[in-house]
Amino acid sequence: MVDLSAQNYWWTESDWTTVDPDYVKWLESSPRWEPRLLNQIDAASPSLNFLFGPRQTGKTTLMKLFIKRLLDKGVRPEAIFYYRCDELADFKELDQVLREYLRFRNAKAIESSIIILDK
Repeated sequence: MVDLSAQNYWWTESDWTTVDPDYVKWLESSPRWEPRLLNQIDAASPSLNFLFGPRQTGKTTLMKLFIKRLLDKGVRPEAIFYYRCDELADFKELDQVLREYLRFRNAKAIESSIIILDK
């Protein structure tokens, strides 16, 4: 069983921005930047967005800023699922993670969610 809350700090922490390492790194950066692409991501349901590019160019930071924006707009924290897939061996492990989230989502009576997979 996968501990889904380990990467989804906003599920358990009221001030998750002080404990999420990616968000903290952004807060401590100088100058602090906000990517223009942040305003172009469509979170309307249904939608499918792909973000790709070279390593260390700010993709994860962009995703965390997007999550913050969603939460600020009132999206239920448990309806936002983030998972960093770096250590998954194959698509079967990803399937297991997604099934675990769907069980969690059903148990919380969440009808619609935003799933963010990071690699």
